[in-house]
Amino acid sequence: MEEKVENLNKTDESLNIKVKCSKKKKRIVIISIATILVILLILFFVFKKDDILRSKPTLIVETPQKISLSQDDTVTLDVTITSLGEAKYPAFSSSVSFDNSKLEFLGLEEGNVSVYNNATSGEDVKLPEFSCNPEQCNKSGLINIMYLDTTGGKNSFSQELLEEEDNVVYRMNFRIKGGARAGDVYDLIVEDAVFAASDEKESLATLQKTLKVKNGKIVIGE
Repeated sequence: MEEKVENLNKTDESLNIKVKCSKKKKRIVIISIATILVILLILFFVFKKDDILRSKPTLIVETPQKISLSQDDTVTLDVTITSLGEAKYPAFSSSVSFDNSKLEFLGLEEGNVSVYNNATSGEDVKLPEFSCNPEQCNKSGLINIMYLDTTGGKNSFSQELLEEEDNVVYRMNFRIKGGARAGDVYDLIVEDAVFAASDEKESLATLQKTLKVKNGKIVIGE
């Protein structure tokens, strides 16, 4: 009789162990599934953010590789546009802030984005002439750039004139001042930007959230 009771107890213990193991396995499976779902959710939002950035016109300030002070104290940054809308844009302006205690703005260089040349379509194009005052920019720490077509749209920006990629609106030249140290990071922030259309509703503007921006930075290496 005692032997039967002992065997029953052993059987119960064995069942309890199996139940505990089963519960532990279920818990591990649930935790694993939850972890995978969290990772997938994070990836979804990351890729969604990238898709949104690509889908809306975006003005991008280049972030170049680390600048070595032993090689050069000047740097040129591209400012590119991913796309435009369906309208024509006879005016453009942007304001980019920088640390004028560490950087000297030397001026603009031409990009490769063209405007129409006294036309509203076709291949007759030219590069835009931007208005910018480097001296005033260095005083304020704000690079104000403007383009204005006074012909009523015959010298305007257009999606038709953009390539699939690498559309440089303009380039900014800087001199790194003597106080720079390895590890310094100088942000270049687009405070405001507008591709203005004749119909304001069709304009691309940061304030209207119809134009996105991606800020850049200059990183000082060894």
